[in-house]
Amino acid sequence: MRDLWLGKPLKFLLGALLVLAMTGTAFAEEVNHYGVRLRGLVVIPDQTVDSRLDNLEIEAKTAVAPELDLEYFFTRNISTELILGVTKHDLIAQGRSLGSTWLLPPTLTLKYHPLPAAKISPYIGFGVNYVIPFNDKADGVLNVSDFHISSSFGWAAQAGADVPLGNNWFFNLDLKYLNVDTEARINGTTYDLDLNPFIVGTGVGYRF
Repeated sequence: MRDLWLGKPLKFLLGALLVLAMTGTAFAEEVNHYGVRLRGLVVIPDQTVDSRLDNLEIEAKTAVAPELDLEYFFTRNISTELILGVTKHDLIAQGRSLGSTWLLPPTLTLKYHPLPAAKISPYIGFGVNYVIPFNDKADGVLNVSDFHISSSFGWAAQAGADVPLGNNWFFNLDLKYLNVDTEARINGTTYDLDLNPFIVGTGVGYRF
């Protein structure tokens, strides 16, 4: 049932992208279609996760990481953005280290830019993310021998602004929320692990 519900945002996004791709060519002479950004991120997981290990709440620590994103403008107001980056998160249970995992969360959003020519150009976006955990490691402090984080498919929302710096360069501030409802297998038992991070990013980009 959850997979069926999560498929609706993906179908909507892909359908919107197809329509915009068919209509956006009329604006080719007005738009720098391609953009690339390099951001620094602070990834803040939800600290009220549902997981329990012997009645101990599991906490995912905040992480800092770089991020690369690629953007394509169908028109001056509509674009799509692919976000790429990896973060390492330590998992804590009652003040003691449980283990760590790396997360690769490729995210695709459809964005609306209401004031593309303004000195501060805001945008909002909505899309999907697919989180791929890898290199899961248990610290052994809590006698954990079997430790694995599962992948997750969910939705994403973002808001931000671009500030032109001249010669097609711009400064960027970006806020995102990712729906990341994954699971942790610990010593043969599966627990809900709802990370649902807020992501604060800032950096520079170039349009061409």
